[in-house]
Amino acid sequence: MEINYWAIFLSLAINLMKRYSSKLCSLILLKVYTKETQEITEYRNQLKILREEKNCINPMDNFAKYALVDRKINKLIDKLKENKSSTQSERMKLTMYINVVFTIFTILLSLILIWLNYSKPVIDFSSLLDRSDLNEKSIFFPLNKMLAFPNKTGNNSIGVSAWLLIVNRFIDIIINKINSTTLLKN
Repeated sequence: MEINYWAIFLSLAINLMKRYSSKLCSLILLKVYTKETQEITEYRNQLKILREEKNCINPMDNFAKYALVDRKINKLIDKLKENKSSTQSERMKLTMYINVVFTIFTILLSLILIWLNYSKPVIDFSSLLDRSDLNEKSIFFPLNKMLAFPNKTGNNSIGVSAWLLIVNRFIDIIINKINSTTLLKN
């Protein structure tokens, strides 16, 4: 049985990268956007000082000063919300760009994998059969040509296109099992 280990490894990497590209993107953004800007830090410090000042003022005795501090606090909160929404829109744009890059990279890796393994199977089961019956017998009888595609030489082999589909489904099954067991534990 001949096995193309590079094709197997690359197909697993392609499918895992496709499956977890959004999580990888989130990790990248977490590293990039963890630091607050100096402006936001300044707004938060001012807000903290104004809230402490507001707590020290008695609204019954000094209502004008209390209302003035309250308006300042509301303005700072509005500025923080505005800054947060602009930061979120920038983050969404960057997320979209990173996801597009991962998708293009995944497609390119898939095309390279198919191109490099076009004429050779990923797994060839011919050595498991008797040499005399090799042309007559097929392990995957009604599906042998479809599984061997794009490889035209072997009846008892799995081509790269079918292998990508098999690995994709295999990873789906494993992830669903893992998710269902974690849901049952909770």
